[in-house]
Amino acid sequence: MAKKNRSKEVEEAEIPISSMIDVVFLLIIFFVVTASMDKEVEDAQVTLANAPHGKPLKKKDPRSVTINVRMNGDITMAGIPVSASTVSDILRNAAHQYGPDIPIIVRADERTYHGFVAKVMGAITKTRLYRVKFQAIKGDE
Repeated sequence: MAKKNRSKEVEEAEIPISSMIDVVFLLIIFFVVTASMDKEVEDAQVTLANAPHGKPLKKKDPRSVTINVRMNGDITMAGIPVSASTVSDILRNAAHQYGPDIPIIVRADERTYHGFVAKVMGAITKTRLYRVKFQAIKGDE
């Protein structure tokens, strides 16, 4: 008996577009949320000083802790008002979780009395953390 050649129907490959759209929307949501979380760290009420000769920050460490000092001396971290002793507690917990070399960024208003910044620096000193930077605006020379 002779075998009959059966023609096989070729099915076209289909890409499930609805799944791809879901993935794209999830990526968009992820980037929007992470971008807005980074903005919450910076206090809008803090006007940074001009530092024409300062070095710009090349790459921000994701472990960094930002402390904002407002003009009236209020201290905020991640948009939440905190006391100097709370700053020490938060930094100790962060050092325990991420190691003793976590970077600390102090953002003080340009009109802030130095005593308020010194109080924050005292709270940082109690934790024995040493990677402290002051954030300013790189201005024209």
